Amino acid sequence: MKIILTSSFDPVSEREMEYIRQYRKTHRLRDLWLSVDEAGSLDHAIRVRLLKKAAGYDRRLHVCETPEKGEAIKPLDEESIRKGLYRLAARGIRKDLITQGYYLDETARAMCNPHRYEHSKSVAMTAVKLAQAHHMDTQKAYVMGMLHDITKAFSDEENERIIRLYKPEWLTLSPKVWHSYTAVIFAKQNMSLSDPDIAYAMEHHTIGDGKTDYAALLYIADKIEPLRGYDVSKQTASAMKNLKKAAFEIREESKAYILKTEGIHV
Repeated sequence: MKIILTSSFDPVSEREMEYIRQYRKTHRLRDLWLSVDEAGSLDHAIRVRLLKKAAGYDRRLHVCETPEKGEAIKPLDEESIRKGLYRLAARGIRKDLITQGYYLDETARAMCNPHRYEHSKSVAMTAVKLAQAHHMDTQKAYVMGMLHDITKAFSDEENERIIRLYKPEWLTLSPKVWHSYTAVIFAKQNMSLSDPDIAYAMEHHTIGDGKTDYAALLYIADKIEPLRGYDVSKQTASAMKNLKKAAFEIREESKAYILKTEGIHV
């Protein structure tokens, strides 16, 4: 008899995999089939692939290619994963979620206010266009764009607590830039971020003092994304030709503006 467990697996979580393992043992099943519901925020075929990867360690677990009727199991932790807690996903798929950009839209929506969420999407799309122009990795550009402000809504007290715990040397910097660093800490701890290009670019996106092409790309995208509401045609044209030159020009313009409006040398 073919026993099937069904769920959205959107995505499959580690607690769900533990439930599946225990179910097979408790019911003394030689084989157990898993079916992914049709409806889900992520495409069905992608969820099937992720489930296959998560279950691949056990040859007695089988994943249906198309939805089949069976015993429904309650989703466990899936909503929390979609909101940024990728660490709750099945162990075998955590890095896939961030490297492929899965659920980043949901994560940004959950962690940012509506204005910041729209800004993050716009930065991500601008970063992708710049990456295409300079033959860089567009997936990296998208990920860093979506994640660069995910802790922007944290209070100064919360950002200070995180920095004091993990990188106390950063406390000498202005609270206005703390989110650049706490966003990386959050993404590393909760989303399996391990790409050094993305982490470095995120850390330096506010001040614009990064030395890599990806850091320049994110800094520029953050400054010239269309929702900023001012004419950035000159800066955009420059950035499409030379990232580091454009980043320098934008940084100098920013310094001049801060000096004029706030009387502060930066």
